[in-house]
Amino acid sequence: MGPGRKERKVSVVLRRSDGPEHCSGIESLALTPDGSTLYTASRDSCIRKWDAASGHSKQPVCKGSLEGHTDWVNDVALLEDRVLSCSNDKTVRVWHGETGRLLSTLGHHSDYVTSIAVGHGNQLAASGGLRGELFLIDVEASAWLQLRPPKPPLPPSPVPQPLPVSNSTYAPGSMPVAGSQTEEAPLVQQPSHKASIYAVALNPAGSVVACGSSDHMIRLWDTRSREKIGKLRGHTENVRSLLLHLDGSILLSGAADGTIKLWDLCMQRCVQTYNVHTDSVWALQASTDWSMVYSGGRDRCVYRTHLGTRTAELLALEEQPVRKMALDEHSHTLWVASASSSVNQWPLPTKPPVPTPNSTTKVFPANRRRVSAVHVPSQRNRPSLDAAQGRGTAAVPEPCCTTPGLPPICDFKVLNDRRHILAQTADGAVSLWDLLTGGPVQHFGKVNLEAQEKALMEPRAVPAWFSCDIRLGQLTITLEPSGCFSAEEYAQSLGHTGVPDDQKLNLGKLVLDGVFAKWKWSILNGGATEAVMTQDGSSLPARANGGAAGNQGAGSNMDEIYYPEMYPRYWQGVQPAVMSQTTEGQPWRLLMRDFDASIPEPDFVPSWVGDVVLRNANVGPKEKAAFILSPQEGSQLPILTQSRLNAPRILQVHKVADYCSTKLKDQGYNVDFRRVYLRQSRGSSVSEVPSQPVAGSQGPCYLELTCNDWAVPFDMSLASVKKYIWRRSDDPVFTYKVLDPAAPAPLPIFTPSS
Repeated sequence: MGPGRKERKVSVVLRRSDGPEHCSGIESLALTPDGSTLYTASRDSCIRKWDAASGHSKQPVCKGSLEGHTDWVNDVALLEDRVLSCSNDKTVRVWHGETGRLLSTLGHHSDYVTSIAVGHGNQLAASGGLRGELFLIDVEASAWLQLRPPKPPLPPSPVPQPLPVSNSTYAPGSMPVAGSQTEEAPLVQQPSHKASIYAVALNPAGSVVACGSSDHMIRLWDTRSREKIGKLRGHTENVRSLLLHLDGSILLSGAADGTIKLWDLCMQRCVQTYNVHTDSVWALQASTDWSMVYSGGRDRCVYRTHLGTRTAELLALEEQPVRKMALDEHSHTLWVASASSSVNQWPLPTKPPVPTPNSTTKVFPANRRRVSAVHVPSQRNRPSLDAAQGRGTAAVPEPCCTTPGLPPICDFKVLNDRRHILAQTADGAVSLWDLLTGGPVQHFGKVNLEAQEKALMEPRAVPAWFSCDIRLGQLTITLEPSGCFSAEEYAQSLGHTGVPDDQKLNLGKLVLDGVFAKWKWSILNGGATEAVMTQDGSSLPARANGGAAGNQGAGSNMDEIYYPEMYPRYWQGVQPAVMSQTTEGQPWRLLMRDFDASIPEPDFVPSWVGDVVLRNANVGPKEKAAFILSPQEGSQLPILTQSRLNAPRILQVHKVADYCSTKLKDQGYNVDFRRVYLRQSRGSSVSEVPSQPVAGSQGPCYLELTCNDWAVPFDMSLASVKKYIWRRSDDPVFTYKVLDPAAPAPLPIFTPSS
């Protein structure tokens, strides 16, 4: 790693299911030419492969999953037996469709890749994204050529130099262009291109590429000459969808202005405008003969427009905005992806629409240039469909088939213990997740998230050792070496029994040890890839006890390789996914079960993770918590020999009381202590459970510890006492005296606002 370069982060995705369900909205889909297989690309970073020809089943069967992207998968396209995908992780990936094996990863974009298209005639693909970037890709050679922004001219040279002769071989990351030089030109500042690309199209022959951008323009290139051949103006807002005819002479476009336009590319002019939607048009499909156009968008409507008869009919109404469509002319159905985590298959009516006074079908004169489903003077002033124009008015009231999906997590709250997270899904259900089990431990139903957070409030002060996000529709925690080892807990506090009461466990190390458990096991067992199986059939990392490989190398200086009773047993539930970057900055994602000794360090796994997981590096917070012990005025108890102390931040108050009692006994004061707790069980409100002598009873003298005149609960840590009771920046002061059973100090009352 070069000087000044930041350490790579590691993210852990707490997956919600091992089943076929997507956990977030579907951004794109692609159907094989024979209609047998459907690929769906989701915001959950995964691509699913479905049996689309499973008869009239209401739910298709999932045949596999393509996992490797680390962010939203924005688009997917099919090129013979390969699947191409693009993502917000700035990569384009090529997969083998049958096996799901990742063939190549292209990192030529500098920002989100929003769209990808393929040309079957010449094995070309085109990808577009933010910053106005457009690339032409040779899929076979994994090479690319930048079409936009245009490359800057070479800087002037005082001495003319002959250009090297271009060769015909492909270098990784580049595509030869006739007349270009083989060596990289010195980089100069490129002009700013603010118009991001949101739609890319290649005609099936692969001869013409088109891109639509946020500057309302459509630009055209000839893929053979690599020259720009046109610019189409007509839309008034972002161009969001494009579709090219087989021969590249006709183009359909949909935009955020709510219109669909038909372009003659020979004349480079719009020949028809279809004004059928009330909002942005995001998806377009055309029949093979281009006699009918299917469109969908933000208004949730799916329309079929007959170009010859100039009629438009409302086919279906989705629950969420329509993102992408795939037409299956073999089964006369239309697959529709939306912001939902499911995809619907809609049967297509075979009879031509018959306009009625109350129908959503309209026929227009043949000489009209503008086809509209409703007579309105302005597209932007049109209201969206109301309840009276719902599914009942659509030609198809219900889909015939739906892929399964889970509602995405849309909100969350990290609790004060920095171990539990409240998560709320889009349907309003709230669950409590435990980072050390990797799954939900309690379900509360459809409740208010903030109210549930208050109900579970605990006076805990734990450093923020991870960051959390829900961009994938799932909880994803990110660990950075600079802070992920800042939180510790006593092993007994985490529920472990039979361990010393002063044994501490680092939360960040626990998570890393858990998710990289199989990787470590495989390396320490000589590269074995088969894990020990438990009686219930689950995969369990094993100790290396006497094996030839197990006692060599990294494991030889460790007392035990694994302590299963102290590990997060991620392998017993839905196993998490791990995401990071290679040393070259390429993002990667693997399921926990897919790790083995072939995953190299540091190329894939960061060195700081290897130090902790393999080499048992000493990690943990170095700072201590300082506090002062002082007798309460008038208590007649002595000052301790050492009254200013330092201890771990997680030290609990009962240890302080024990220390104080012991030191007083050393000075001849027989003062014992009884623990005072402020307990809270998950899902209940705070309750006080003091263990104090009853007033007037005879018994031994007990020590009472107070801070700011409050009795200090013995199960609070020093850090929590400073934050919630002392509430000042200087060192907290604990005062001690003999407990007066008739007038004990009050226990503190904690509220979420405190």
